[in-house]
Amino acid sequence: MNKPNETAETPYGRLDVAALNAAQDSFDTSKLLQMVDELDAVLVATRKEDGLRDMLLRLHGMAHTVINGAALSVPANEETLPELAFDVASEVLEIISTLRRWQPHLEVLERLATRN
Repeated sequence: MNKPNETAETPYGRLDVAALNAAQDSFDTSKLLQMVDELDAVLVATRKEDGLRDMLLRLHGMAHTVINGAALSVPANEETLPELAFDVASEVLEIISTLRRWQPHLEVLERLATRN
């Protein structure tokens, strides 16, 4: 049985033995590679034509015209400003959802920190 606050020295620092044993029993390191793939997909999607980046630029142009009285820089009659804001917010929420799914996996590794 492990003593409370027992630690183990590893190549990547001193770790809590109880948390390390728990991680070794249940943590799937391939989840980290899955996060990399998901991040790549998010980044590609945000930069593609008409992706989040383009949507934000259009939204800025529309808001700049309506709020600041700037000249038209985005074609009118394609979508309304509120519709585009809704679409941007939806994209952002989808990205946040992806990132939140990662959190529990990262917390397992955070718990490896010693408690001294």
